[in-house]
Amino acid sequence: MSSETTLWGYRLRPQQREVLQYTGGRMAVSAVPGSGKTLTLALLAAKLIVEGRIDEDAEVLVVTVQNSAVDNIAQRIRDILDRQRIPPLGFRVCTLHKLASDILRARYDLAGVEEQFVIIDDNETRRLMQSAVDVWVAEHIGWWQSFIPETDVTRQQRMKEAWRRETQRVGLEITKLCKHLRLSPKEARDLLDRANRPFEFLRMGIELYAQYDRYLQAQSGLDFDDLIWRALEALDQDETFLLNLRRRWPYVLEDEAQDSSPLQEMILERLVGPEGNWVRVGDPNQSINSTFTAADPRYFRRFLRQQGVKPLSLLISGRCARPIMFLANRLVRWTCLHHPEPAVREMAFQLQEMFPTEEGDAQPNPPDTQSHIYFHTEPFPDIKEEARQVAHWAVSHLKRYPDYSVAILCPTNQQGSEVVSALQNLGASYDDLLRSTPRVREVARVLSATFGYLGDVLSTTKLGSLYQLLATAGFLQKSRGMERLRHRVALIRSLSTHDFLFPQTGNSLREALAMAPRVEEEDLRCLAEFSSLVSKWVRASFLPVDQLLLTVAQDLFTDSVDLALCHTMAVSLRAVSQMHPSWRLPDFAAELEAVARNRRALIGMSLADAGYTPQPGKIAVTTMHKAKGLEWDTVFLLSVDNLEFPSSLDDTFRGELYFLSGRAPAVEARKELERLSGGIVPGFLEEEVSDPIAQARLEFVAERLRLLYVGITRARRNLSFTWSEVNSRRRVEPARALRVLREAYQDYLESSGRVN
Repeated sequence: MSSETTLWGYRLRPQQREVLQYTGGRMAVSAVPGSGKTLTLALLAAKLIVEGRIDEDAEVLVVTVQNSAVDNIAQRIRDILDRQRIPPLGFRVCTLHKLASDILRARYDLAGVEEQFVIIDDNETRRLMQSAVDVWVAEHIGWWQSFIPETDVTRQQRMKEAWRRETQRVGLEITKLCKHLRLSPKEARDLLDRANRPFEFLRMGIELYAQYDRYLQAQSGLDFDDLIWRALEALDQDETFLLNLRRRWPYVLEDEAQDSSPLQEMILERLVGPEGNWVRVGDPNQSINSTFTAADPRYFRRFLRQQGVKPLSLLISGRCARPIMFLANRLVRWTCLHHPEPAVREMAFQLQEMFPTEEGDAQPNPPDTQSHIYFHTEPFPDIKEEARQVAHWAVSHLKRYPDYSVAILCPTNQQGSEVVSALQNLGASYDDLLRSTPRVREVARVLSATFGYLGDVLSTTKLGSLYQLLATAGFLQKSRGMERLRHRVALIRSLSTHDFLFPQTGNSLREALAMAPRVEEEDLRCLAEFSSLVSKWVRASFLPVDQLLLTVAQDLFTDSVDLALCHTMAVSLRAVSQMHPSWRLPDFAAELEAVARNRRALIGMSLADAGYTPQPGKIAVTTMHKAKGLEWDTVFLLSVDNLEFPSSLDDTFRGELYFLSGRAPAVEARKELERLSGGIVPGFLEEEVSDPIAQARLEFVAERLRLLYVGITRARRNLSFTWSEVNSRRRVEPARALRVLREAYQDYLESSGRVN
């Protein structure tokens, strides 16, 4: 194996060959962007099967984060097995939440959950927590309002809205942390009472957790954290059940291990066992969710150093041109060795570098001559002007390089909205990916209109509008021009819905329109097609909302990505219907309409899950967080300032309420609970924190550096950095990391003989 350069048609890099020599035990693979880690994992799973290391009734279990990765890995394994003339058996690829759900479905009795439990998504979690906040604030209105200073009515209202959002954040963070500590609301309250300290924000968070938990229990609901917790409970309750699962999955391969949390580590640890086979692959330098989830890259880095774990690396990358790779490496090295905050040097990055591919590699790096990096040395006066200028640059760039893909990446949706407005004013071709993809919004728009009519079946106005939407979107036979389309809509609205949808004879529609002007045979055929389709949906409208949605979807969509999106929406609406039994079709139509209008995202769905791939000749606008896992030829990074990317405890930190005078309720509550919990969770990162706000700020600094690293490594050829004097009504300066990179790049140009 070590001397081979290809395997099943895939050209292997030396480090990939080393990973594929694995036969058993524990191994950790630290990878860099563009190193082919997902392909390597798929090859390893197939190799274990081809070599006969899996018994007939066993499987290689591959666990990942994104649904798109599930499909990608599974298809590659199937293709390899097909080429080897081996049946596509012996493997299972799934997300961790799907794995936990299946464990619970098999033995719900061991976990103390109802047989017909309901899985709720993050949208519903936030909705329920908001309801808990409303109840709690009403009961503690005096104490809660005491944090709002006296000022004019308008400013006071803005502060109340911000304080309410922060209250919800306290509830969400404490709820998530309690579940990862495996603490019920009562156990968390007892822990706080034993401390005999006020901890007012933590008490608020625990009480919000209790109220939220009551909402869940009333409907047998489980959120995503409950799934992992309860599945772990089931594994701990029955050793025979656990041993059977270990025999079924003798090899566990984990993708995106940098985003692991204590519960996720524990459930896989149980499934593997002390003598089992566990391969964890991830990039600790791309962990960008730790400040708002329980994930933390330190768990994976700790695993890399554990005794009995073989550490390997995938450091060769064909994604970026060398100048971009140089900047990414310099950011990591400067942070690890010279960052002004010593604590950040330890917590931000794994000290590893990207290396270019060798000659003959299947994915060669773009030539240096095609790579350009631009640092805008002077600030723009504000975000609006920065967005306007960058949008202009992006449009001009595409005119020169129409075959390139381009992205404008922003730290938050706030800047992204300004970019979208600027591109609209320029009449540019762009994809607004700030909350969802155009494809998601189009699917939601069609389903919302359908549900909107089915919730009001007597409305000929809505029926006509539905016909117009389906016809213009290509779901029905095309009309000869808009005039003919409008005429058919008028014909629909001239009839009663009963006569149109449920004609008594085959000629009823013809007879009903006998007196209507300008009715052609083509009109009758098109309207009969539409009538047949909608009447089927009306008859199906008594079905549960998820089944109704899938019925409509099967009639309209054929593409696998669109059907997958419909399935995701159906699952979400099913959970909503079980949590809100009084809801009717107009309510569900409004839910879908919020997605269609880009007011709400399908939370938990990545851009890749939503079927998005970068398109040449089009500008993508999204956040740096959502850009993870994607790449473009040219990337513009906006607002690289010390508000979005702070480097010192003295910087201003986004999310901290200016009117609370140095207080950070969510941060304080979370850190106090971490400290009180002590060693409740084996392996939970325990640190003696004297100043919880300072500790949280350091963690935020570290994560934002990783976010900047992700932004840089989205670019294949060209990269631009800009910033403004004012961001969110605050005066800001360029991020310290930006200044370091600008100086380092100037030295790089001089040493390589290139002219800036």
